[in-house]
Amino acid sequence: MTGNATIVGLGMTDQGRRLGIAPRELRRQAIDAALADSGLRREQIDTCICFGALPEDLRYAGLSPRSSFALSSGGATPALSVVVAAGLIATGQAEYVLSVYGEAFTGNAPRLEQNHGAAGRSDIGGYSYGYPYLYGLVGPGAVYALGARRYLDTYGGTSEDLAAVAVVERAYGSVRPGAVGYGEPITVADHQASRMIVDPLRLLDCSRPTDGGVAIVLTSAERAVDCAGTPVEVAGAGCGHNITNWWGGTMVERFGAAPDAARRAFGEAGVGPEHISVAQLYAPFTIATLLQLEEYGFCGEGEAGAFVRDGHTSPTGTLPTNTGGGQHSGFYATGFTPLSEGILQVRGEAPTNQVPDAELCLVSGSGGNGGIHGSWAHVALVLARPR
Repeated sequence: MTGNATIVGLGMTDQGRRLGIAPRELRRQAIDAALADSGLRREQIDTCICFGALPEDLRYAGLSPRSSFALSSGGATPALSVVVAAGLIATGQAEYVLSVYGEAFTGNAPRLEQNHGAAGRSDIGGYSYGYPYLYGLVGPGAVYALGARRYLDTYGGTSEDLAAVAVVERAYGSVRPGAVGYGEPITVADHQASRMIVDPLRLLDCSRPTDGGVAIVLTSAERAVDCAGTPVEVAGAGCGHNITNWWGGTMVERFGAAPDAARRAFGEAGVGPEHISVAQLYAPFTIATLLQLEEYGFCGEGEAGAFVRDGHTSPTGTLPTNTGGGQHSGFYATGFTPLSEGILQVRGEAPTNQVPDAELCLVSGSGGNGGIHGSWAHVALVLARPR
């Protein structure tokens, strides 16, 4: 169903800390940029998929779609919105679909609230629902740390395996203007000297919240030829859900890519991990990169640390990964961080770290603090240059 869906517009605002711009305005700016990129008029957008947006945003942005709705699957939402848009386009329910995100996470300091099941954006209660909270764990770092500790103990790894990921992703971010890590490369020694947040995760294993907006426009391959934006084909997609790990008692063993999301995405695209040119992974913590490299089949179980240390994820490696710095050292726009960089790479338009001949890009999205590496739903996309 995804084979005919094509991304024809990408709009991004500045991404950074304390931008001083309201979320609704960030969304409007991203929409403006995506429409300009696609060459489409506002009235041509017939469906809007909103992430963290309110109905009033449509009027504020000057949109009048036939349908609009909110989609909520945590950090998996942006990639999932691509799957939903592909279905709407394939079934004739939509011609041009806009998916938009915009948040200002750094305007107010989070405060610790009792878990009441209806946490707002500005309090940390939103991170305390579900299984982790039942056992005294507050914040996504705590549940990712459980997965990290199991992984290192199981495969004889050390904190330096995590450091290798941080160093590579910061190297990418250090040369990307506007990235949170811009101009600040780090070493393994820097990583080891950073303070412990929740064992074994140190400060330099963790991403930082940022403000910003991102929007994309999708349509069919046939209509894409009339759009201004460089087209990016959605060659394959797959979804998975970690509730199965709860029933199987494997909550801290998997990130969620394997087996369902990865297998379906590669199957739809007719490719395997060996065909992927570049990867953009949802990884707010360094352990998430290691786990996904293995679950997607880029290396064997317990081999991801060596895979990164040997340079495979670096600019000259076999699988450049999180080339904009990722969520760790680029910016944090939930799943729009890997998705936007994936689009830029396939287009050949990345402002830095452009991978030559990036014909196939794997993009992952993961979200929801279900106590399984902080991940609940998982979505995999294979983006490609139109064939």
